[in-house]
Amino acid sequence: MSVVRFRESPEGRRADQNFGEQVKAPRVFMVTVDDPATPLVEIANAPGIRWLDPHPEFPTYCVGIAPENDGDPLHYKVTFRYDLLKPQERATLPWDRQDKFSYDGSLTSGPAFIHFNDGNSTPKLIVNSAGDPLEGLMRDEAEWVVQIEGNRRYFMKDAAKAYLNAVNSDTWSGCPAGTVKCMRLGGKQEIEQVDGQEVNFWSIAVTLAYREVGWATRTWDVGFNQIVSGKRQSIKDAADQPVSQPVALSNGVKKTEGQPPDMLTFKVYKSLPFSGVFPVLPDP
Repeated sequence: MSVVRFRESPEGRRADQNFGEQVKAPRVFMVTVDDPATPLVEIANAPGIRWLDPHPEFPTYCVGIAPENDGDPLHYKVTFRYDLLKPQERATLPWDRQDKFSYDGSLTSGPAFIHFNDGNSTPKLIVNSAGDPLEGLMRDEAEWVVQIEGNRRYFMKDAAKAYLNAVNSDTWSGCPAGTVKCMRLGGKQEIEQVDGQEVNFWSIAVTLAYREVGWATRTWDVGFNQIVSGKRQSIKDAADQPVSQPVALSNGVKKTEGQPPDMLTFKVYKSLPFSGVFPVLPDP
């Protein structure tokens, strides 16, 4: 049971194309066998064309192989169908295909602590004319969201648990440390047939969000107590009574009256290296 010979047939040879669409140019081969029981896989492989092989004339790739008997038990017709494929789809094994990236920008609300009245270069704290902080102000913050989809041989669930809701501790894809947060990291088991064999893999989806101001939490350094000689003590007013309003502090000590408060920054999300874990964003 084997293939005796094969030849490309002019039957079905064509190249159809509509404006704005890829060309449709199938190839047809006639295959002769010495036994009607010759396996279809052997018949389909006889012309030597494999999945994703490029068309000899057009920028399309083999995406379909269909052997069929035309009535004569010793003669088969094998049709190879070609189609346009994006670069990230031109690999036989699922995990060898390039990741897919998509981008979206949106605005989210956040507390307002700084202003740029004198331009973008020197931000200043928002205080009133007496130097007191103004609280409760909100502003729009730009948030740039990156969606990454791809295939992996295995799903690293421990890494997924560690990185969800974490920010980058290193510079990743040109984004400074602390500016990118992992918002989603999931996977789904998939199965494909490749060269007649079942291939198991994981389809993964990652969502990363970038904020220029970073993901740290900021608040005014104010309070009712200060540190004196290593001990925490109430701040007293001119009448030697505990103050009724929070006072500006600096390193735990009451600031000179009239000075604006400092800003405290807290890293409320764990920091992990993103390089080597998440793929680098492609160049434009």
